[in-house]
Amino acid sequence: MEQTHIELKDQAGISAQPAGVSRGRLYPQRILTLLQRYQSIVIGGVLFLAALGFDLYRLGTPSIWFDEAFSVGLARQPLPVLWQIIWGPEPNMELYYLFLHFWLQLTSALGMIPTEFLVRLPSAIFAALSTLALFLFARRFLSLWAAIVATGLYLLNDLQLVYAQQTRAYSLQLLLLCLAWYALFMAFTAETHPRRWWLCYIVTATLAFYAQLFSALILVAQVAAVAVLLLIPNAWRTQMRKRLLAFVISLLIAGILSTPMILTSRHGSKATGWLPVPHLQDISTLFMNIGANSKIFLLLIGALCVLGCLVALLASLRPLPKINTFLSINASEDEAKRGRQRLPIAIAALCWLLLPILLSFVISQGQTRIFSTRYLVTVVPPLCLLAGLGVAAFRFSIVKAVIAVALLALAFHYTPLYYHNAQIEDWRTATSWLVQRYQPGDGMVCYTNSQGCQVSIEYYLTRDQSEAHFDSDTPGAFSWANDGPLNGQAGYDAAVDPVALAAYGAHHPHLFFIVARLSSNDQAAKARAAQQWLDTHYHFVGQIVTPAITIRLYATGTE
Repeated sequence: MEQTHIELKDQAGISAQPAGVSRGRLYPQRILTLLQRYQSIVIGGVLFLAALGFDLYRLGTPSIWFDEAFSVGLARQPLPVLWQIIWGPEPNMELYYLFLHFWLQLTSALGMIPTEFLVRLPSAIFAALSTLALFLFARRFLSLWAAIVATGLYLLNDLQLVYAQQTRAYSLQLLLLCLAWYALFMAFTAETHPRRWWLCYIVTATLAFYAQLFSALILVAQVAAVAVLLLIPNAWRTQMRKRLLAFVISLLIAGILSTPMILTSRHGSKATGWLPVPHLQDISTLFMNIGANSKIFLLLIGALCVLGCLVALLASLRPLPKINTFLSINASEDEAKRGRQRLPIAIAALCWLLLPILLSFVISQGQTRIFSTRYLVTVVPPLCLLAGLGVAAFRFSIVKAVIAVALLALAFHYTPLYYHNAQIEDWRTATSWLVQRYQPGDGMVCYTNSQGCQVSIEYYLTRDQSEAHFDSDTPGAFSWANDGPLNGQAGYDAAVDPVALAAYGAHHPHLFFIVARLSSNDQAAKARAAQQWLDTHYHFVGQIVTPAITIRLYATGTE
């Protein structure tokens, strides 16, 4: 009877307790088994939380700068105005502007003030999610060691953190691109449900293009990577050739879906004219920016990238080279099989890393300038993947652990430098000074609004819910509805025209003259001439001067 009772317990799924083993001693073993089974989920979750922590740390501390103020100002416009602008003069980043528009509407409905933290929060979340996407990519196609190192380097990367904490589209773009690469290779290699992965690829690739036009160069890198993998011998070539037609169809669908954006961008604003023609030295500067301006750190990453690619290449050779070293080339047949799987990823990562740099460099020799660190932040993930591949190339776990810890510790050492230099322009301090001195009826003039002076000031006036505002007759005023100045032929330079200033000052007891972001000597000369005229005709009350902005307060004598 007792034996039957035990058998029934076993059949019900309750393990019989071995003789001499207490129930309490089984719990650690069960926990260990669960951790081993779900180690990738646990590690990925920890890395995601770490990334989120770095992205949220001091998120609201730096002042909003012009590019961010432009994003918020545009997103706050009524949807018809926003729609007209993003399908007209500002087509780039339109997916992000639409998302930010509804984000601000939601938070406003909840009674939340659009603080620096709040408007940057989506970017921080997108960046943390891109970290998780990169981990899943590396874990699926490389190894756990490669995934840990690549993800750790990425979430600590100085350049990645810059755009994780800005109200711009770059972190959303990185998330979509990482997902697009993952979906692409899953579509080529998955044994079941490849159509689902092709659909995911079409969606993410298309959305990445709508998030940032520069994504087109990453899609070109994907095509190049697939072409190389179809031509040279590798572990995926046979399977990829079978699904080549599906890839071509997916590209065509993504291209059709992107056609409205392509047509709009041809007639939109040429907003990159401020970028200089790049030189070879600028490529070196780009990598220094990615490497936290540390030659030692950059050389170490470069050496690991070369090692990872070399070992992936050697592991794919037949017969396997007879090398007895610390490298995992022919340590065992299983390791050799895994090594052969790494060559396609090494090739793809090289295309992802090098082609956007080379193509943007060549294109920027003409009138279209797109060689910039803000656009080329998209090459940070493949660089981290290649470095992780280099660490995974070593045979022994202890060696991998030592190198991984040393590399990540060095990356962590340089991370505080980003937070120390995170502030680009300080609009908060000067605008706070203005708000404290503003009285009803005072006037404000901003020069130059062609560089975003008024837009940046208005962000803080809105955030502080201040009565201070720019009047419709403010000389050189900016209008979102008109996407330009309100003053007709006079344009933005009306803000430094003595006749316009005199007419405006006659209706206001005090005048705030704001000068910021002058981009040329000509603009600086006009600002000085206007200030001299104001000093001569009005009573100077006080001023605040910061590296980004100068505000001078005058009493006009019209009280």
